[in-house]
This record gives sequence, structure tokens and C-alpha cells, in this order.
Amino acid sequence: MKLRPRLSPTLDRFLGGHFLGPFLVCLAAFTAAYLLGDIFDRFDDLMRYGGFGLLGLEYFALKLPLIVSQLLPVASLAGVLLGFALLNRTGEVLACQQLGISRFEMAVPVLLLAALISLADFAISETVVPIATREAQHLYQVELQRRKIYGIFFNRRIWVRVTDGFMSADDYDGHKKMLHGVTLYRVGHNYLLTSVENAPEAAWNGRQWRPIGLTAFKLLPGGKVAPTAPGPFRIDVNPADFSLLRMDPDEFSLWQLDSYIESLRSKGLDPGGYFVDRDLKYAMPLACLIMAALGLALSLDPLPRSLSVGRSFTLAIAIGFGYWLMFGLTSSLGRSGLLAAWPAAWIPNITFTILATSLFLFGEER
Repeated sequence: MKLRPRLSPTLDRFLGGHFLGPFLVCLAAFTAAYLLGDIFDRFDDLMRYGGFGLLGLEYFALKLPLIVSQLLPVASLAGVLLGFALLNRTGEVLACQQLGISRFEMAVPVLLLAALISLADFAISETVVPIATREAQHLYQVELQRRKIYGIFFNRRIWVRVTDGFMSADDYDGHKKMLHGVTLYRVGHNYLLTSVENAPEAAWNGRQWRPIGLTAFKLLPGGKVAPTAPGPFRIDVNPADFSLLRMDPDEFSLWQLDSYIESLRSKGLDPGGYFVDRDLKYAMPLACLIMAALGLALSLDPLPRSLSVGRSFTLAIAIGFGYWLMFGLTSSLGRSGLLAAWPAAWIPNITFTILATSLFLFGEER
């Protein structure tokens, strides 16, 4: 592959503009389609709780940063494929190569823009997305559905008011529906502590919480403590109520997620899938650059240049679906412990990087 000095700023702007225009159009179209699908998915709840008013508008507006962040990679791929499909249709790519401009030189300005989009995606994911997603969840579950918050996080620990006292837990695992490090504080009629019950874990059996390894102590006059038989293990909340307390990874910034992981490890708890989510916060923004590179490899190869705009759009959807399918598979394997965190987060990016590099290197100059 023959390299020449950099292109003129005019040609850089020309190629960059033919990528940015379709990219923004595709991003807007994908975002609108995503929102429409989300509305239909929540249609029953929106009808039941009156979510088609200002609260509904505010909720979907707060979801926009997360949606845009997730769609940027696919929009980058579609922007390249559509932009260069238009250039190929008018013969401008062929004209550039007849002037001695290589495929690599034509790819550089687009790759630089894609790298800036990746940096912007990372910045949005670390600043706007956690705050907006947290507010959206609270608005939907508390203000719209009018669900009661039974407890709060204090220093990353769950506290819940129960019928005859208080319950605390180190962590709630929403996937397994299990509480870790559970302590029940029983309070008498005079609001004095009467007994304490502790269980390393408590699992939800579909109707109630079943403690594992439960021990109990009663408080005697004079401040003494004595073992006692555990009473009925009653917690007046269910897994759906604990979902109000458990923050999803999208609600954490990177440093908050690191802090939460260290907090769980210091308590002897397994952070599990949070390791995968931490690596994904690095891997996902980089996908914008990888998808753009794959689009360039397909667009600048002689054979796919005959693709029409419609076929380019269909190809972008198919490749994007394949990427998200692989991403969903590997991340699920990582969260379940069947795959290490680093491969679970990076296998899709590595696979599509190899594919883009191979297509570009084995392609031909026209």
C-alpha cells in the first residue's frame, strides 16, 4: 500500500462531511426507533399510571443519554456505509484513487472523527449517563408507578424498616434474588432493642425470604447478650422492592463502580458481574472507532462498492445486530462466571477489529 503526504484540508473536510451527515441522520433515526420500541414495550404501564403526560416526557428525555451512548457504535458503522455508498454511486471514490489517493489516506479523516466520537461516548457515559439514568429509574418506579421506597443505601449498605424492627444487608443480588449479610434488629413496644438475628444469606423462594445459617441473640437486662431460638424470619419487602435500592451498572460512573466493587470485596462478597460491567465501560466507547473502521474496510473494497444505499443500510443493521448479539452472549457468560471478565467484555471488539483489519489489508486498490 503506497503512502503519500497527508490530504489537503479541503478533501479531509469533504470526506469527513460525507461521514458526519449520514452518521447524525442514522443516530437520530435509530434513537427514534429505540424510543418508539420502548414506548410500546411499556405501553400498559404508561396507560395504567398516566405516563403519557409530562412525567412520561421527562422519563424518556432522561433516557436519551443512555440510548444515544448505546447507539453510537451502530450509527458510526451506518454513517460510513451510507456516506461512502453515496460517494461510490457518483464515482468520487474512484476519482480519488485515479488521482493516486490510497484507501488508507481516505480512511484517516473518517477514523479521526470516529476516534473523537469514541472519546465523546466515554465522556458522556462517565458524566451525563449515570445521573440521567438514575433519575429516570427513580421517576419511573417511584413517581410514575408510585412504588414505596422501603429502605435506603447508607455507606453502600441496605437498611429496611420491617414490622417489628429494622433489617440491614450488605448486598442484594438481583439475578439470584439473594440477600447477603442479613441482620434483623427486633424492637419492642418501648422502642428498645430486644433481639438480633443474623444470617450470612437469605434466598427468595417465591413467597418469602428463607435464611441460611440463621442465628439469634436476645438482649438481657444489664446489657448482657444470650443465644436464643430464632423467631419467624419476616421481611415485609419482596425482590421487586429491592430493585429500587440496587443501582444498575449504567447508574455508576467508572470511579463509583470501582468504589462499589472494593466495598463488596472488603465485606467478603463476590462482586461477580460488576467486573464485567467495569471492563465494558472501557470497551463500549471504543466500539465506535472499530465499527467505523469496519465500515471503511467494506466501503473501500472494490467488490462491495456496488452496494446501493438501501443495501448499505441493511448491511449496517445486520452487522450491528451481530455485534450486539455477540456482546450480549459474552457479557452474559461473564456475569454468570463462565467466562473471565476481561474476555467477556473485549471479545466482540477484538473479533470485529480482526475482521475490519483483514478486510482492509486483503482489499485491493482500484
